[in-house]
Amino acid sequence: MITTQNLNNAMHAELKPRGFQRKGSNWYLSGAQVIAMLNLQKSQYGATYFLNLGFWLQQIEHNDFPRAHQCHISARASSLWPEGTPRPEAGPPRITDLLNLDDYPCDDTQRLDQLRRFIADKLVPVLKAGVTLEGLNQLLAEDDEFQITLAARNVLGLAPLD
Repeated sequence: MITTQNLNNAMHAELKPRGFQRKGSNWYLSGAQVIAMLNLQKSQYGATYFLNLGFWLQQIEHNDFPRAHQCHISARASSLWPEGTPRPEAGPPRITDLLNLDDYPCDDTQRLDQLRRFIADKLVPVLKAGVTLEGLNQLLAEDDEFQITLAARNVLGLAPLD
């Protein structure tokens, strides 16, 4: 059975060589303007996990290691990438299913390999793009699943929500 430590280790193996720094279940990529972060969160109700992405704008307040819930811009990976299949025999799994250790049948090695591939192919490019204000604005223009604080909207020149 996969543990939180197994997931953390698999994530760290993908993220460290790409310049990310780990603090617990959080990984940080620092730019001059923005800190991108990835968080592995375990459900309190079972062996289900979530990947949270966050962006901290240094212009608002300096913080080298913000927590996921503190980030000015955030999203769940499952909201950004809902595609995939809930049936293992039908193709690549949804990230939601892959991180549901209780209900999604999958070989442990295969699960960790697919997680590493998802991180390398999907998460790393988004997190790296978001460490500049220009890159972050581009990401936000392409996907409306991000939660954005009013302070971040002001810094980025985005219209306030109605």
